[in-house]
Amino acid sequence: MDYKGQVRYLAAVKSRRGTAGRAPAVTAPGKRAQAECTRAQILQAAERRFAILGFADTRLEDVGEEVGIGRSAVLYHFRDKRQLYRAVLDDVFGGFIDAVRAPLTGAGTLPERIEAAVTASIDYGSRRPTAAHIALREAATTNSEFRDRIRRRTGPAMQLLQGMFDKGRRTGVLDPIRSDAFHFVSVIAGATMFYIAALPTFTSDLPYDPLAPEQFEAHKRDVLQIARRLLGVVGPRLLRRTQSRKANKSQRRARISSTR
Repeated sequence: MDYKGQVRYLAAVKSRRGTAGRAPAVTAPGKRAQAECTRAQILQAAERRFAILGFADTRLEDVGEEVGIGRSAVLYHFRDKRQLYRAVLDDVFGGFIDAVRAPLTGAGTLPERIEAAVTASIDYGSRRPTAAHIALREAATTNSEFRDRIRRRTGPAMQLLQGMFDKGRRTGVLDPIRSDAFHFVSVIAGATMFYIAALPTFTSDLPYDPLAPEQFEAHKRDVLQIARRLLGVVGPRLLRRTQSRKANKSQRRARISSTR
């Protein structure tokens, strides 16, 4: 798919799913409000360009053209392309972390909170497919500056999740296949990023739109089932796998005792 085709694809997704996860349009009067509105529009246009073309092939004049301003106006808001890209990374990954941190620190049992965070992460990708494209590009980057910037955003959330895994194992609430939260994230996030950003690239004759609501809901259900299996819990009530095994063992012992 060429650039124009990908732009049309992402634009169709945006119109279908609204602007959740994006900076809201500023309608208040005044120069400051107009400047904030223009800056938000630049970020949105730059995000689309960086997602499709990458950092090296994105030109500031093309970003400005999408907004209806010149290159110099883009440079008024952002010193250079690197600063603009850093702002896009902060917006994309900051928005993602905000989306998953709320359920992780919210109400409910540990499994319920982790499952809610998985749901929030998938929904974020649905609302903002450009985030998946940028994440995949950055996964292969050799630029330590950009990688370190992303890690500063994602690191605290990863530590929080690892702490939840550790607590879940200690208390018996979780029985994960692997106690490494990083492995859990790589499987869950990797599945959705590939589904959104890579699937249309690997095949040109998909019989459906991956981001159509019914298709994406099916993907979400599949990923949630995988998440439950990785956590060692089953079903919507998140029952522990080991609890079932222990209950069966206790019943067998009771039957053996009763026959003696």
